[in-house]
Amino acid sequence: MALPRWTAENLLPPGRHHADLADIYERLVFDAPFQNEREILFSALNSYLGVARRIIPSGRAWIGGAFVTRTPQPPHGLDVVLIPDEWGALKRLDDAGRSALYGLLTLRGVFVGQPAMYLDQVQPVGGMLDGFLCRPGDEDVWAEVWAEGGKGYPEMVW
Repeated sequence: MALPRWTAENLLPPGRHHADLADIYERLVFDAPFQNEREILFSALNSYLGVARRIIPSGRAWIGGAFVTRTPQPPHGLDVVLIPDEWGALKRLDDAGRSALYGLLTLRGVFVGQPAMYLDQVQPVGGMLDGFLCRPGDEDVWAEVWAEGGKGYPEMVW
């Protein structure tokens, strides 16, 4: 199912719109300005979701940020919230799986040892996106944030 056309405000119409990667490419890369920058972000998103699908057996991803708008400036990043269908599957991850999951998430206020340093933020995929994990019961909170200002956003299901 294709993503809807842009509104007069250069946004997707309000609400959550089911999409696959081809739909996202068509509307958010091909049908938007700054295609070169968007191609790079789309590649980051594609890689990110590939890893997420290996770690989270089934779930959804909501895509947000400047990438899902048609602004007169190039988008510098995108946001993804991962919504697992079964939280228990994440609790059963082994150490390697847990490390891989943490690698998908944006971390803020991080202390690193040897050499000791403080980082304001650590982002996946070289800082091209912010990744978040929706805890059970927090879906309505994320939906409000993603729809702020009357924006629509794509939802991918696997």
